[in-house]
Amino acid sequence: MSKEIIVIGGGIAGLNAGIELLQKGHKVTIIEKNDNVGGLCSYYDVNGFYIDTCIHWLMGTQKDNQIYEIWKNIDALNDEVKIIRLENFVTVNYNGANIKFGRDLEKTRLEWLAIAPEDKRNINKFFSIVKAMEKLMSYALKCKSKKSFVDLTKIIFKSPSIIKSLSLSREEYARRFKNPALRFAITNMMTGYNNMFFLFDIYSLFSQGNADFPSGGSKFMVERIKNRFLSLGGRLLLNEEVTKLEITNNKIVEIKTNKNNSLKPHTVVSSVDPQYLLNNLLDNKYQINKINKARKRINKNPISSCFNVYVTVEGDLSTINGPTLYNIDPIKIGHKELDYLLVRPYNFDPDYFIKDHKTVVSLFVDQNQHDYHYYKSLSKDDYQKITKQNIDLMIDSLIKKNPSLKGRIKYLTHFGPLELKNRTHTSFGALQSYSLTDLKSFYFAEGRVKGIKNLYCCGQWTRCIGGTPTALLTSHQIARKIK
Repeated sequence: MSKEIIVIGGGIAGLNAGIELLQKGHKVTIIEKNDNVGGLCSYYDVNGFYIDTCIHWLMGTQKDNQIYEIWKNIDALNDEVKIIRLENFVTVNYNGANIKFGRDLEKTRLEWLAIAPEDKRNINKFFSIVKAMEKLMSYALKCKSKKSFVDLTKIIFKSPSIIKSLSLSREEYARRFKNPALRFAITNMMTGYNNMFFLFDIYSLFSQGNADFPSGGSKFMVERIKNRFLSLGGRLLLNEEVTKLEITNNKIVEIKTNKNNSLKPHTVVSSVDPQYLLNNLLDNKYQINKINKARKRINKNPISSCFNVYVTVEGDLSTINGPTLYNIDPIKIGHKELDYLLVRPYNFDPDYFIKDHKTVVSLFVDQNQHDYHYYKSLSKDDYQKITKQNIDLMIDSLIKKNPSLKGRIKYLTHFGPLELKNRTHTSFGALQSYSLTDLKSFYFAEGRVKGIKNLYCCGQWTRCIGGTPTALLTSHQIARKIK
């Protein structure tokens, strides 16, 4: 029987849920507050240059796993989409020494040994764990039966090092190494605040070809998904924001918007940040216990945000070979001093990111909830002053590491926690949900709000670790639950 289903939020989770529910024969309307869908997976043009604010790599780019099949179903990926496979996930440049996290694990292991022979034992152990994680993730991405789940469990318990990594920060793990370049590289090679398990996880996905870049990035992927939704008969309300959910007898009976629209749904799927849903749309009358517990641990499991500056570089960019993280003189960005800068030149996709011999380059540093509160406390004038200072410090740090770029860099745009918060209502301007730092921080919310029969929740916040893959998978699970 066809049902009238309203999806709140047009990010990846909302779009996937909408498409899968349309395919089950329901009528679906997505309400999105911005002028286009995508949520955090968004893009825009600045002075004719394409800015991708989300995709650095996409999980599920290999055609042999369930995540790829979900992407394919919504046309995010298909046989025509070119997948760009970089040689290195990142190169960490520490005082001139290049520590590469390469796709070829054996080649990378030998390169590390040449740099730090004194760390032979720990280097070999590191790469043995990555290889074990490759096997683990290969099973996990194909895990559909009870037998495969049992096999997955056996793999985990055969590798105590994987279990231990769940309770180790990257900094703690890095202390095992004597070489300062390796210590710095392992501590900082990944953005965000997640632990060693997450590093092994993502690096193994990259090395096996399941974390690569779809040509055209967010812009073209999101447009394909949107067109898929509309082609199936979905209804899309843009520049419209839900303001109130009216509840009678434990059911949402009416949805009100800022354009004085009143919609009467059979079922509601929320893909927005649960805190915004609970606090703003449900007047703090309901809770999702597992997410509340994560919020109470936020200082131990911080949210990951960023301060991201986009520039163009004119002419040759051969001095920066792919994503590169530099150790820099400490600069204060937000709440604390940072001694690293992640630089991502988009010259690997020249059809979209190079124009008039100028390449779009991203400069990135981590931020968290403390930085958000710091920026929030500033006056408008002070915030503008601090923002300009941040931009100048990050660009100057890049030039110090690459003097040949002086005079060839032009600022395009930036965003930080406040800008992210404004666009998506995400808690503290987060890019990802609560960090995975130990076993206690690992959680799965069931996607229901106790006390409301016809409300389902999906998105990155309903599961640790968060991010685009979590948004996709949780929306897939919710769509399967709705009959």
